[in-house]
Parts: sequence; C-alpha cells; structure tokens
Amino acid sequence: MLARLALLVLVAGTATAEPMPAEYEAVVWHPIEALPASERQSPLYTVRDPIRTDGLMPEYVLDTKAGALPAYGHRGLLAREQEVRALAVALATSDIDVIAGTTKRQVEGSLKTVANAAKNPVGLVEGLPRGIVNLFRGAAAQVREFGREAAQDVDHSGESPKDSAGTVAHDTARAEHAAAHYADRYLGLSADERAWFERLGVDPYTDNVRLRKAVQHLAHVEAATSLGLRLVSLPSIPYAGDVQRAMDAVFHEDPAVLRERRRDTLLGYGLSADEVDRFENSASLSPTRQQRLTVAAAELSGVSGRDSLFRRAMHLKSEDEADIYVASAELLVDEHRHHPLISLFPDLRLPGGRYADGSGCIVAAAFETITWTATTADAEAALHAGLAEDCGVRRLRTEGTVSAQATATLTSLGWIVQAEDPVATPARLPPA
Repeated sequence: MLARLALLVLVAGTATAEPMPAEYEAVVWHPIEALPASERQSPLYTVRDPIRTDGLMPEYVLDTKAGALPAYGHRGLLAREQEVRALAVALATSDIDVIAGTTKRQVEGSLKTVANAAKNPVGLVEGLPRGIVNLFRGAAAQVREFGREAAQDVDHSGESPKDSAGTVAHDTARAEHAAAHYADRYLGLSADERAWFERLGVDPYTDNVRLRKAVQHLAHVEAATSLGLRLVSLPSIPYAGDVQRAMDAVFHEDPAVLRERRRDTLLGYGLSADEVDRFENSASLSPTRQQRLTVAAAELSGVSGRDSLFRRAMHLKSEDEADIYVASAELLVDEHRHHPLISLFPDLRLPGGRYADGSGCIVAAAFETITWTATTADAEAALHAGLAEDCGVRRLRTEGTVSAQATATLTSLGWIVQAEDPVATPARLPPA
C-alpha cells in the first residue's frame, strides 16, 4: 500500500523520489534466432546479432554497404527492410529503364537480380528514431519540462498566457508555424508519387529521405514520358484488415481531402476546433498515422470517450511514440471485437477502457519485449494512476514476450498479463 501510494504521488508530480520497484533486470539482448531466416539477411542487408532491447521494444540495426540503418521494433524492421528493397528497385528502374528511355520495361525477378542492377541500393534514413522515452519517463522529469514550457509561455511582464495579449499572439504564431511545417512535410505529395509508393509497398510518408527523392524522380519522369512500368514480385508490408483500409485511403486519396474529412469526424467526437488543429499539425502524426488512428476510432463505435484517443495523440513527442500509440489503439480494437468495451479512459498514456460486461478494464500496449526496467516501472506507475479507482480487474494486453520477472512483478501489482508473440522467440511465455 505504501509503495503504491508513493507511485501515485510521484506520478502526480508532488514528489521527486524514485519509485520502489522490484530489482531491475539487466540490459536484455534479443536472440537473432527470434527472427525468421528471411528477415535476418538478404543481398541488401544483414540484421546485426545480437539484438539490443530497451526493456519494451527490440532495437534492430541493419548493416548495409552504405552503413548502419536503425529500426525500432519488429514493425519498424519490416518497414525498413521493405524500404531498402524499394530503394533498390527505384534506383534500378530510374537508372536502367527511365533515364535510358526504355518504355514498358518490367522490373522483374528476384531481389538478388534487382540488387545487382542497382548502383547504390541503400540510403540511410535521415533522422534516427528517438525511442519512446517521452511516453513513460519519470513524472518528476515531466513536471520539470512542463515547468520550462510554462516559463517560456510567460511574457516579460510576468503575466500568464491567459492574461497576456502578447502571449496569445505568440501562441497563434506558433500554431501557424506548426501548420506550415506540417504542410511542407506531408501535404505536397502528388498522386503519381503515392502511386509509386503503393507499387513499392512502402508508406508514402516514410522518413527515408533518399527513398522519397528517388520516388519523386520516378514520378516526374513517368509523368513526362508516359511510361507504364509495372513492378512485380515485390514483397510488401503485411497490412491487414483495418490497417489495409487505412493504407488504401492513404495511397489513393489526396491528403488534404482526407484531412478535411477527418476534421469533421473529430469535431463530431467532441474535440474543439483548436484541438483538431493541434492534432492535424502534430509533426509526429503523419497522414498515415492520423488515418490509422481515425479508422481505429471508427471501429470502436458505441464506445464512449473516443475523443481521448486523439487528445492523447496530439501530445506525442516522437514518431516512434506515435507508432507505438497507434498500434496500441489497433490492438485495443481487436480486444473490443472479442470482449466488447463500453468506455475509454481519458487520462491514460496508452489506449485502454472498461469492459461492457463489468468484468474490469484493459490497457493495450503494443510492446514486443517487456522486461522489468526503470522504463517499465515508470510505465506501470503512469498507467495505474490513469485508471479509475473502481476499475476492478486490470488486464494488460501486449504483442510480444514478457520476461518471467516482469510477469511476476506486474502480477504482484495487480495486473493480469496477456502476452502475444509476433515472431517465434525461445523466451515466449503463455498468456496469463
């Protein structure tokens, strides 16, 4: 009881002491055998062995001729591998077929053939993943940051933002800057470029700048010369169900049109116009992530509190956080289909809600390799504090493996752990 009270006080920001968890586990290394052989190595890259984890997600490194390429989590690994293959095809197509003026040529055959044809098959991603430290960092550190932000928002006269016309103007300018930054980054993608990304099986809003430039070149040349290249036998990211529907919209509809439609939806959920603006202009929420979250919310029809999904998302600080959050929302949708929910919790850092049958509550956490670390302890404290006192039985559903110590500690803290495993790992634990 005293330990739980200390965690609640810490999360509230009125204490600076560290939580008192069980002894933390050592740094974890994920065995390379956890990956299918087809994902460990190709003519274009080799996944570095062993695989480091941060306590919640594996942190992969793809070694290539051009250097090391990081990937965060298994979904991130699949996306990066597909980007490497796509870039090889794009460069081979550009150099051999488009620039040389050969029309109607098909890029066919194995990846090895494509790799041999490409002159420079791998481009490094500009901007390394920043992890999910902001999602579950210590409450004391978060309070300090909020304090710094508040101090920056107070003008030199000492007036608060609400009392200062100058601060209001500053906030307006900052919002306009965010909108301009978002538009520059995401809204200039042409239909031809989106079509090429669909052929290559890659998210058109990837942060792989090299790939984006290669696709932009292909789209421009194709538009100028009316080429009709058809790409075949290309492996694609395994989108399924709701994610596939979201990606179909991303590939085929103008992002500005999707944005306008989504705006009406969010206003209907009860968000204010200012909140919708903030959500729409969040740099960490690409049009793809926004569309996936919107589709997930639609699948929770009849569940109250869907507005909380978007209010929480607009505070995410990095793209890796956003990926985890959106995947967690999709995991919650799957839970809802099997065990219906009646409402969502407004104050959780991950999606969660109450079961309609009154049997307790669920938190969806799309993590892959949970061990008991300081980050995990912070996450548990924050989640516990965001749940209602009358929640009842608390379930934590996750996608990957949970160590024996993490399972035991979470169980002692009142959680029922439901673990699933997207890849075959020797350390897999049966669901609780």
